[in-house]
Amino acid sequence: MIATAMVPARVANVRRGASGGKTRMAQRMWTLDGSRFLRRAVACVIVASAFAGTVSGVSRAEEPSATMRDLSEANDFRVRVSAALVLGHTRPDGAREALEEALGDVHPAVRVAAARALGSLADPAALPALEGRLARDASASVAAQLRVAITLLRRAAGADSETSDAHRLALGVRYLVELGSMSNHSSVGGDRGDELAHVLGGAARARAGAMKGTALLDGDPALRQQAVQRHVPVITLDGNVIQVTESRIGGATQVQVRVEFAVRRGQTLRGTVSGAATTFGPGADLTDQGRRKLEEDAVQAAVQSALRGAEDGLLVAAR
Repeated sequence: MIATAMVPARVANVRRGASGGKTRMAQRMWTLDGSRFLRRAVACVIVASAFAGTVSGVSRAEEPSATMRDLSEANDFRVRVSAALVLGHTRPDGAREALEEALGDVHPAVRVAAARALGSLADPAALPALEGRLARDASASVAAQLRVAITLLRRAAGADSETSDAHRLALGVRYLVELGSMSNHSSVGGDRGDELAHVLGGAARARAGAMKGTALLDGDPALRQQAVQRHVPVITLDGNVIQVTESRIGGATQVQVRVEFAVRRGQTLRGTVSGAATTFGPGADLTDQGRRKLEEDAVQAAVQSALRGAEDGLLVAAR
């Protein structure tokens, strides 16, 4: 039997963006098996990966020089994302230098992919480039991946014992969160739809990594092994931008976003949660850049709306 609870979320202006817009978080809905979850009204979540299911271009892994050209010259950002991930996997000569250069790519998804690939290379020589980029990159999703890569490389270098300790499974961790697939099924399509899916992934990554009693499993085999040894469950999270609508209210522009997350353990779906948010900006004077900012702010706030207080719900799903 499926129990469904709707709980109004607090309404708050969570930020003002560069476009002068305001953000308001709306209601969220939880759905999980069993009435016990309904009575407690706790949240169960699914989040998203920054890459899975969104890269349509394929780089030529058998030709390292061609892959590096794809990374630096391809017009389609998805091809550049693919090239970065291929270099991180195949590790040809010159991969580190090419990926360090890609940290300055104009598209945040490419910068995320480059940071992730540099972490996979496990070459501490990339630390200065990663740390330098972290100090000036304005994208939350890029900054989150940069921190992960820096942590991995510091651990590889043995240069930061505190960071290495952070990669040990703490005694208070009740379950691990693994990021799965992320998608955008809203009316916003094409490259812009892919960008919103990446924003969703970055916001979900940051929020899931901050939840109490959890640890984010980001391709770290040591954490996974410890989880198996200690019988700590692993929850896989997938997510979706399901609605983006724009309307005019008076003289202002209103953007409404709804996101939905599902949580599974292994291949078994354990529940879903959704969140919504609305952003407001100027009307006639709204630029394309301002519209993008309103959409991205709304996606990030919708993720916050969905994932607030989700720790206990995930624990229920993990059992």
